Amino acid sequence: MKKFFMFFIILFISACATAGLETSRVNKSLTISMAVDTFDNMKGQYALWGGTILSGKNLEKTTELEILAYPLDDYAEPIKDTRSLGRFILVKQGYLELGEYSQGRQVSVVGKLIAKREGKVGESRYIYPVLEVQQLKIWPVETPYYYDDSDVRFHFGIGIFHRY
Repeated sequence: MKKFFMFFIILFISACATAGLETSRVNKSLTISMAVDTFDNMKGQYALWGGTILSGKNLEKTTELEILAYPLDDYAEPIKDTRSLGRFILVKQGYLELGEYSQGRQVSVVGKLIAKREGKVGESRYIYPVLEVQQLKIWPVETPYYYDDSDVRFHFGIGIFHRY
């Protein structure tokens, strides 16, 4: 009985766990501006960055996403209600479905700093750090909570209700 109980607890705990990003190689102090300003010293370092997808394109052997970076919370999820940290490009070997990795979706990435690339944001010149993806996590789309104030209910304990 005791073994069964322990098995149940372990199974329950593992069912609640989420797959996280492996961050043991990550240089936690590597920022987007540092990656651009001191690229020669930082090339080859691993970063954990995240943000909102601005655009994407599938190339012959890779997919590239332009990301508007945000600070990350303790779960490595971008915190959207904060000031942006800049932009970066991530390069993923192979194909990503741009219908899923579309504009506005949130991603987090562990990647290797491989390049810096000049581009434009509007009419302004911009230098992007480029990360080669080691791990990529796309966050679920948030669905707004629907509240119908005409449907007032009171509950005590476990309740069953029927909606008309």
